[in-house]
Amino acid sequence: MSSDKPTLDILDDIFSDVGLDETIVEIPAFQPAAPRSRTSRPKAQVAPVEESVPMPSLPVILKPVEWEYREVVFRDYRGWRVRFVDGRELGNWKSSPTLLAYLENAGKEGWELVSISDRRHNQKEAYLKRAKL
Repeated sequence: MSSDKPTLDILDDIFSDVGLDETIVEIPAFQPAAPRSRTSRPKAQVAPVEESVPMPSLPVILKPVEWEYREVVFRDYRGWRVRFVDGRELGNWKSSPTLLAYLENAGKEGWELVSISDRRHNQKEAYLKRAKL
């Protein structure tokens, strides 16, 4: 199975001109640095505060964001096209925008894509949300 074939040894060609004495390099032993003494730094100077009328502290009331949601079903017909929006079928869905075009337009209206899944053959369900105005 194996036959000895003459092969070029590239490393022999590279290192043949280098003597052994030239390849030995002494690596200095690790010497940890001596601990430095702490020097005291000058303390930062604080600018004098001008006296002003104190502002009454007002309570901050954070209202939780309310979201509205949308379910969009895409059907595979010459590309993924919008067929249902919130459970209502579009009249002429075969000429509706494709998935990417619909998501771009929805994004301009403030909608964010939350998830998309393949639940059925030839059908994708996308869920979008946006903050209520």
